[in-house]
Amino acid sequence: MKLKLTRRQFGQLAVASTAAATVGFFANKTVGQQPPNSKILGARVGSISDDDTDTNLNSETTDLADGSATADIVPSSLQTIVVESFEVGTPEVRPVLTTAPTLEAGEQISGFAALSGGILVVATTILNAKNKGNTYLITLGASGASPTRQVVTGLKKQETLLSLFTRKDGSLGGVVGKINGTPPMSIVSINPQTAAITGEDKLSGNLRVNTVAECPDATLYGIVTNNKGETSLVQIDKGKDQTTPLRFEGQLWNNGFNSLVCSSSNELFALGARRYEAPLFLHSINKNTGVITRIRDFNVAKIAIQI
Repeated sequence: MKLKLTRRQFGQLAVASTAAATVGFFANKTVGQQPPNSKILGARVGSISDDDTDTNLNSETTDLADGSATADIVPSSLQTIVVESFEVGTPEVRPVLTTAPTLEAGEQISGFAALSGGILVVATTILNAKNKGNTYLITLGASGASPTRQVVTGLKKQETLLSLFTRKDGSLGGVVGKINGTPPMSIVSINPQTAAITGEDKLSGNLRVNTVAECPDATLYGIVTNNKGETSLVQIDKGKDQTTPLRFEGQLWNNGFNSLVCSSSNELFALGARRYEAPLFLHSINKNTGVITRIRDFNVAKIAIQI
């Protein structure tokens, strides 16, 4: 059944679904008392027009303030952010949360990271004609807090956030490059409270690095893709980069990766699929040999390690 929400219903949905999602997230973290960094989270775009979407409307909630970041958007055109989790070594992907409708039509998830305190951060880029190139940081807060949406500041013209990652010290990092994904690219620090870029380190040469992960041992890794799609793992070390070609089933990987994360045991996991292959899959990467091992399908836009 297609949903068509009034503005009052949209405000009700924003409050109700956010509260329900946050409760579900922390319940999920508690059950089983899993070891730290053992769960991989995935974020994707959802839609309030899905037949199985529960609106959770509550007539006692209030409308959104007129100054809302989404006040000028027709509620029925908005999309949700869906977060799922996967415990490596287990067969099941579990739902974690679904936000209130918050993404414009044409808005895509470009980055995803998990910070301490149960806070999840999503970077998005709008590709529609009206707001093309606008980059936002959406924080899914803890303890029932409503999601916040802020424009990322400090980007140059035609630049966007290509990915997010959690640094060893728990702070938020990202990869900045041109909207079309061409070099040069930079690794930046981001203030999650203000969405401001606070520091920048240029990557050497013309490395086309679209996703980065920092391991607990402080090693920084990135995925490099050339014009033919041939993909390598690069160890980023103060301008002296060590590159290892990536192979799957004896063949060079030919399509880059959407996302890269590093576990508490310094193991790399990557999200992607070979050219002309669907859906997306979760893989482990041997840092020494470049051998890729497929784990399972995980059809999300970006992944993060749960803190």
